Amino acid sequence: TSSSRTAVPSESSAFAGGTIADCSSRRPKSTCPHAAAAAAATAAADGCPVHADETDGSGAPDVSHPKLVEVPSLPGVGSLLRAYSGIPALDKPYDFWPQMRKQFGDFYTMGMPGLGSDDCSKHTCYVIQDPKEMMKVLRSEGAYPSGMAQGSWGIFKWEKDAGFESVSHDDMGFAGQGENWKRIRTFMQTDLLHPTAARGYTSGLIEVAELASIGAPASASDLNSYFERCAFDMFSTVMFGDLMEVADPNTPTDPEDVEFVRAAKIGLGTGVKVSRSLKDALLVKTLGIETEQYKLMKDNLDICWEIGSGKIKRFMDKRENDELNEREKNSYLYRALERYENGKSGVSLKEALEMSWGGIFAAVDTTSGKMGWNVLHAALNPEVQERLYQELSHAAAANGGRLNVEALDKSNAPYLHAFVRESHRLTPVVPIATRKRVASDELTIHGITIPRGSAVACDGYSLGQDPMYIDDPRSFQPERWLGDAVQARKGTPRELIDHPFFKDPFSQGARKCPGSRVALNEVAVILSQLVLDYKITAPGTSSLEEVPYAQETVVEPRLPTLNFEPRA
Repeated sequence: TSSSRTAVPSESSAFAGGTIADCSSRRPKSTCPHAAAAAAATAAADGCPVHADETDGSGAPDVSHPKLVEVPSLPGVGSLLRAYSGIPALDKPYDFWPQMRKQFGDFYTMGMPGLGSDDCSKHTCYVIQDPKEMMKVLRSEGAYPSGMAQGSWGIFKWEKDAGFESVSHDDMGFAGQGENWKRIRTFMQTDLLHPTAARGYTSGLIEVAELASIGAPASASDLNSYFERCAFDMFSTVMFGDLMEVADPNTPTDPEDVEFVRAAKIGLGTGVKVSRSLKDALLVKTLGIETEQYKLMKDNLDICWEIGSGKIKRFMDKRENDELNEREKNSYLYRALERYENGKSGVSLKEALEMSWGGIFAAVDTTSGKMGWNVLHAALNPEVQERLYQELSHAAAANGGRLNVEALDKSNAPYLHAFVRESHRLTPVVPIATRKRVASDELTIHGITIPRGSAVACDGYSLGQDPMYIDDPRSFQPERWLGDAVQARKGTPRELIDHPFFKDPFSQGARKCPGSRVALNEVAVILSQLVLDYKITAPGTSSLEEVPYAQETVVEPRLPTLNFEPRA
């Protein structure tokens, strides 16, 4: 469980056997450019590179930048061999990242397949805490930035083998970072990412949530599956303008929809594991031999494609026959097809349909984890839940007690938005705020020149667990994010936690998840509807530390049985 803690290795063991072998052996022996940068960073210091002060040449300490520390790593495996690198256990991300910061500081390199650079045999990644420094990396990327999704080589391989046009261009299309990526990305984010576009789907999301909420008590012992079905229902109404009604187990539903949710969960989750696996990288990616794990991913993606593409075709047939209702005509897919036919999409019809399918597929497993964490926090914090209920019931009063778009606005429900922000601080579904590649020869981070092509990740979690920035960081206090609290931090070191990079889990910059605004609206809507309908408790669970969690597609809780008591 998340309450089990891995002891932080001692500083001496952390460097044992690495390229920085001990406190007096500072210069890495590797000729890798990343090691050269680390050597330059530590050459001015005497003693341990973690704790020794840099000097400006006059002997006076220079504390303007944290020191770059190189975590020991090996070709192929990077820093994953813990006996060699001294890193903490990786299976609990909410322990791992703060312990890495405690052990190696605010600026370090580590070898991490999937996160680090594929161009480096050690999979080196620079990890930083300061979002202002990370902004330099984003600005260096220009018109064709990199993104974390590019690491999902297993899923992209399946798509290419299945004949997806969107990933079959010379520059890898949507899987790359060239002109074809930009063209397809522009199509996909239109009618999704802009705040006004995302807001336009909220009424449909509320209707879905009202139906889904009815099924919460019957799903109390299997809430992870329940929220996966909620996520499917909600994004389906965005994509198709239809009410699938899969979330409520007491409602007759199309077995095909239930199967899609099951296969999407397994397919995407296994795809992430494939992309992080050294075994799969060697056998599948290099030698072309399909592993059992890759076959599991492939089989479930095949199911998702068969079902999802069938839904899209049926929608197109209804559109052709003028059989769509007004809700369906307000859907994302309808608008996408209109843009295509008007010659304004910039993509082929096949690409448009492939990307629309990808939106439904990805939405099931990513948004559901965030839904689960938010509802869990409500159950574990009854006073917070009551304050949220009072705010929501007051905001909904003007609409007869039902939610509407205005009731969910930040101006009318500031505590709701603060609640979701606090949930992200304490339990982000993606602890890394963003990961990018350096696209300049002159980029400096914390005073160190970083080689072009290097992977740089911003730890979006650890500062939010540091008492220097957050009082009582393990407690759930949405008040931290209300306007007066944010204003009070301005001009102080603590204002760093208010940086936009720490606001939500969907990356940053031009490769920010195109459905991120819709996903955040889905989370706010389902949380609000459940809190309005029920008093939610967690019998037998008294604290967050008692709830196990796992790194799947995202970090998700293994939700305990919750009690949903209807409000009078």
